Amino acid sequence: MDLKMELSQIKNIAVIGSGIMGHGIGQAFALGGYEVKLNDISDALLDKAVQQIRSNLNTFVEFGITTPEGAKEALSRIKTNKNFKEAARESDFVVEALPEMMDLKKRIFKELDEYCPSHTIIASNTSGLSLTEMASGIKRRDQAIIAHWYNPPHIIPVVEIVKGRYTSDKTVDLVYQLLVSIGKKPVKILKEVPGFLVNRLQFALYREALFCLKEGIASAEDIDMAVKGSYGFRLPTLGPLETSDFGGLDTYLNIAEYLFKEIDRSTEPPEILRGKVRQGKLGVKTGEGFFRYTPEEAEKKIKERDRQFLQRLKCLYFRNSEKGD
Repeated sequence: MDLKMELSQIKNIAVIGSGIMGHGIGQAFALGGYEVKLNDISDALLDKAVQQIRSNLNTFVEFGITTPEGAKEALSRIKTNKNFKEAARESDFVVEALPEMMDLKKRIFKELDEYCPSHTIIASNTSGLSLTEMASGIKRRDQAIIAHWYNPPHIIPVVEIVKGRYTSDKTVDLVYQLLVSIGKKPVKILKEVPGFLVNRLQFALYREALFCLKEGIASAEDIDMAVKGSYGFRLPTLGPLETSDFGGLDTYLNIAEYLFKEIDRSTEPPEILRGKVRQGKLGVKTGEGFFRYTPEEAEKKIKERDRQFLQRLKCLYFRNSEKGD
């Protein structure tokens, strides 16, 4: 199948799943000027999603990322819908943001393939499942793609675009243009590999952080502060490869010669992580992980996280103060 659609022809976006990721994805497209159908299985879930979007937009107004009029218009572009077939039939681009279960995603892809117009691109927000397997049972495999957003998706600029075995270059380019049109910073993952790109980099650092904690090299508090106040502080401006260019590749080679031998190379998750999970200490959602959180502390932390993210977004990526009008 040869995709003939152009960016100007994409008008209607369907988001399947309105949870943690789905409502933020819908908000991003609505702020970008697109009509959005937000689909889920119950009115309660959809009402909660709209309430969260309204709160997010108020925060965007507070930070000058959109105007009160822009927020109102964005909210008016979002329609909720429990009718899966109807949402699919009226879409030019659809993204599923459902739980990470391959059987579920394969079923949804088949149903979307059946109900969506022939020109519609079908995307998954999966953080690691195989697109090639996910789309194995559909006809429009060349129009299937992964668009992997990061939480909170209405704020984080990067969206990974992952090409499956059968995804056409035209589909990749069109989704890239679509994401740029709403102010995102898409990155193309040129081959399908486990973890894509960002999670591979993130978990390499996470593995070493767990190793340092297990070995008693530093406390959890100091490990996090060390990253936030040094390497992490620099990363929004200079990526790891740019950082090595400025530091000198000869210097980095000298360090790598001795340090790579010392860095953790284990291929299994460490007991320090498995033990926490066995004990039911899963992090914020259970009130304790590596740190303890009351519900009030967790809510305060999330609000402060988003405020700092928005300040960073406005400083580093936001160019047009009238965006969203």
